[in-house]
Amino acid sequence: MSPIDRSYEEKRDYIRMQVNSAITITHNSNTYAGTCIDLSGTGMMIATDAALSIDDECEVSIEQNEEGRRPFNALVKVSRIIAKDDGLTTIGFSITEVLT
Repeated sequence: MSPIDRSYEEKRDYIRMQVNSAITITHNSNTYAGTCIDLSGTGMMIATDAALSIDDECEVSIEQNEEGRRPFNALVKVSRIIAKDDGLTTIGFSITEVLT
């Protein structure tokens, strides 16, 4: 798909993939659960009840359901926070490093 074919919201270098997978967020030795909503080559959007702030650096892990698949682990930085009425927060993370 060329950039011309994409909607205005998706004119970025990487297309967002809808994921809807459980994710673990670690920040300052605290571990939080969440749901990864979408994932791209440079970032991700997560729904969680974790109390994080802009520029917080965290480690995230998405377990793979298929046997033999390794989890996706990355270092991330909080770039956006959106409080929701249901008590959850949607957090946008920039991926700073993919861990192997």
